[in-house]
Amino acid sequence: MTEVFQSIQALTQFSTAELEQVLQRFESRTIKKKTTLLEAGKTAREVYFIIQGCMRLYYEKDGQDISAYFFTEKMFAGAYDSFISQQPSRHSIEILEDCEVLVINYTNLQALFVEFPKMNEFVRKVLEERFISLHQLFTAQILDSPEERYLNLLKDRPDLLSRIPQHQIATYLGVTPVSLSRIRNRVAKR
Repeated sequence: MTEVFQSIQALTQFSTAELEQVLQRFESRTIKKKTTLLEAGKTAREVYFIIQGCMRLYYEKDGQDISAYFFTEKMFAGAYDSFISQQPSRHSIEILEDCEVLVINYTNLQALFVEFPKMNEFVRKVLEERFISLHQLFTAQILDSPEERYLNLLKDRPDLLSRIPQHQIATYLGVTPVSLSRIRNRVAKR
């Protein structure tokens, strides 16, 4: 729980008593590898704080899945657009590694907004971090070469390269697995 306290306190200054009350609204859960948390077309009812493990958010198009984001330890994970709007999601979320998570459902989060106005600030900051991250990914897809995207991933999130299958990393970078292999070989030779 110390990790959770620190992660929340880094964004919003709850008192210890407030934070304990907030965390009572979360449920601790273990989720097995290969579990689908959310299927495209379904509405997200929960958001997850990852204590241990890895999740993947992806889209399906023309029978192929395209990785859009990877969530790992100390991150809030979920289909935020669907969760906030309570509308069906266009993407899916799967568990890539066994996960230990804290889960909050939509109803409990709405209650926390009323009970603790600081929750509004906290959730805003979590969403701002996610927005910045997604904006950087979007900009990289437009402005950076595939090799530059790979080098940025190597610099910013090197742990993903040993945790995620190569074909999923390839779709995340917007390349084929063969192209990713060539990029990795070029980078390794330098």
